[in-house]
Amino acid sequence: MRLLVLFWALFWLFPIAWASPSKPLVKEGISSVYTVRKGDTLWDISAHFLSNPWLWPRLWEANSYIENPHLIYPGDQLHLVWFNGQPQLQLKKRVKVSPSIRIKRSPITTLQESLLLPYLVEHRLLTSAELDRLPRVLGDSNGKGYISPGDTVWVDTGLELGEWWWVYRPGKLFSRQLPKGGEGISVRGLEEIAKVKVTEIEGDISQVSLSSFRQEIRQNDVLLPAPLPREKVSLRFVPSEPPLNIQAKILGHLDVRSYIATSDIVVLDRGHLDNVSAGNIFHIYRSGALVEGDKGEYQYQNSGYLKKQYQLSQMALGEIMVIRPYEHFSLAVVTRATEPLGLDILALPPRQPFSESTRL
Repeated sequence: MRLLVLFWALFWLFPIAWASPSKPLVKEGISSVYTVRKGDTLWDISAHFLSNPWLWPRLWEANSYIENPHLIYPGDQLHLVWFNGQPQLQLKKRVKVSPSIRIKRSPITTLQESLLLPYLVEHRLLTSAELDRLPRVLGDSNGKGYISPGDTVWVDTGLELGEWWWVYRPGKLFSRQLPKGGEGISVRGLEEIAKVKVTEIEGDISQVSLSSFRQEIRQNDVLLPAPLPREKVSLRFVPSEPPLNIQAKILGHLDVRSYIATSDIVVLDRGHLDNVSAGNIFHIYRSGALVEGDKGEYQYQNSGYLKKQYQLSQMALGEIMVIRPYEHFSLAVVTRATEPLGLDILALPPRQPFSESTRL
């Protein structure tokens, strides 16, 4: 599958206003030539050259003599050159050995394809009203609580014979308050359980057979139509800045783990109605400790009494990229993290490049 890399879009991005002028753009002591390897992502290559991969557009220079300069393939070489004291990258395409030999190659992607696709092709956040409209698993003819391949599965809706459906289990509840005194709103994360095909219709209920499954189906699991084929899903994420004054919070991720790390998918409490778009980059922070008391009696607490208080500065923890905004929430991938992340992590527009991080 030929997935376009975002270099064409990245070339037109303006220089990042928040870049620190005192911090070198290019890493010291690196090789000036990088050969693209199979499995590389844009972030891998950016991390090779740059102190902060977000600054990739400052290095890239389109070459008019190269066909499709926004596509980079394994075997191509990137050369670090200097013009008027400024670093730039130039692409040198790999030369074909023989016109009679044709090797099909796929360009590199911005982020790991296997990491993102499940969250792009499948609906993973739904409101209670949306869940109420979905078909639900009634159970098994033998009364089993856990349904596996070979069992008879019945659904409470008359579906179309031969159709494919995906089975999900409603999981974590994520909530936020709408702005300007608005009401609270919640969504539930969905965990993929199985893939089924409709084999029989009896009035207003349907029988389905399991094609593949990750775990046993249970009563009240929900069904959604089979998503688009993965080859029809685009990974064209244009790294971009979110709205200037937006403040978001990481609410957690979709599975049961307590901590969040690099490459995990997280849920943000802001969505496209808050002007969040796919590709938006946020830096993530832990709120600084609150200290109160008089000199010589400082304590980490908030007693509520009328004592002098000091709000210590936020701690920078890493970076995330939005991959799928919903109305009021978004899914984002953790592209860098300095440590395992807990809850109540702030997501803010980028201020300055990170110097030390774990890269995706």
